[in-house]
Amino acid sequence: MLEVEIKVKISDPNQIRKKFEENNGVYKISLLHEDTYFNLPKGLRDFKKTDEALRLRKSIEFNKFNREVAKKITYFFTYKGKKVDTTTKSRQEIEVRIEDLDKLKDILKVLGFQEIFTVKKDRELYEFKFKNYHIEALIDFLPILKQHFIEVEIISNSIENLEVYRETLFDFLSLFGIKKEESIRKSYLELIADEFKGK
Repeated sequence: MLEVEIKVKISDPNQIRKKFEENNGVYKISLLHEDTYFNLPKGLRDFKKTDEALRLRKSIEFNKFNREVAKKITYFFTYKGKKVDTTTKSRQEIEVRIEDLDKLKDILKVLGFQEIFTVKKDRELYEFKFKNYHIEALIDFLPILKQHFIEVEIISNSIENLEVYRETLFDFLSLFGIKKEESIRKSYLELIADEFKGK
């Protein structure tokens, strides 16, 4: 699976929410994500150098408009390949649902995998139909950075139409006054590392 994804920083999430509604965005769910990243055992390749990622995710889903809907907790184990172009965060993604996050974490540690950092995100998921494409858009808040972001994505089974999907996402973002040059290729983990480098 190829995740064609663009991320940008925003200053006013309420304005974006309003624009989402004006452009027929459908709110689906709110999410609390707790993502723990791992590197391979020492002596093997370094994911920081190869631009790959290995992640354990705890996902809590809830509806911010209906507190009577029960929260749902799901766990995922995800591998992300290196980015495949120079302007977006598009990359291969392989993800499986797991039953016991703590036991898998213990297995990884016993095998020598190195726990790097845990990233927490507050997210709101919206869905759009745009130019006959299904687009998912997330409004993210990272407490550690005290910053809001948008992530938009199209999921593809191959890299063949990457350029078409990428330009479709940039056209979509232009609806909200967001320009191509605002695209951020760094992961949240990389942004956090940059923020606290030397501190």
